[in-house]
Amino acid sequence: MKTIIYVLSLVALIPMSVVAADISTSPADAEKQGVKKRDLILYKHNGGVLKRPDTQKGVVYYVNAQKLAPVEWLKQNAAIFAENIKIAIEVKDGAFDFPNPKIQGNATLFVVNDESLPTILHAPESRWCLVNVAPLAKGAGEKPQFFSARVQKELTRAFSLLAGTQTSNYPNSLLGCVTKPEDLDLFADCVLPVDIIGRFAPYLAGYGVKPYEQSTYRKAVQEGWAPAPTNDVQKAIWEKVHAMPTEPLKIKPETKKQEK
Repeated sequence: MKTIIYVLSLVALIPMSVVAADISTSPADAEKQGVKKRDLILYKHNGGVLKRPDTQKGVVYYVNAQKLAPVEWLKQNAAIFAENIKIAIEVKDGAFDFPNPKIQGNATLFVVNDESLPTILHAPESRWCLVNVAPLAKGAGEKPQFFSARVQKELTRAFSLLAGTQTSNYPNSLLGCVTKPEDLDLFADCVLPVDIIGRFAPYLAGYGVKPYEQSTYRKAVQEGWAPAPTNDVQKAIWEKVHAMPTEPLKIKPETKKQEK
């Protein structure tokens, strides 16, 4: 079942607009272009996929403020998200003025080369995130493909933060979009939903943080690590578990002889 779901998920990500663009009105020309028969059948049935006018709103910018990593890497990463989530993402040259950068569009992912900054900075209320390529180049040595892969992966991680992957599946979660202090007044309290809390332990394990384990007092006494009792209930359990047997252990003779 997991395999089927995984395959269906991949199929869902196939960019149908590409199919529509690559298929001509001539089936013969389409075959010459290497278009798969399945895609050709879909095209002939549906006539291709169109973008409905005036439905997409807003734009996210990748602002390139460095020259260490080629801008083409940024464009490649932006194109993946633009296609998969069907939004406008633009890449442009610009500057990053910390701590008050100028936001471009509706949200901005800045890319910088700065030895004094960490690899990723995220300011969700201010609608920006940053990727610093300086630490990513260290250790790459004579293998530029490692540097390229690192940049692409951190761009993906940063965009995911900017786009709200920390949000809950439950509505009105405290981890929803907040762009000004007044937005916080809309939440009832500071309690997180269970789907968010469940993600903490596996992630914190990467930091070396491990949650404590719990057990009943009775089981702890039986296993020998319980502290001394602090009340009558615990004292009764302690005494019962540690009580000496009232009768000596009797070893009964064997009823059958052991075969040699």
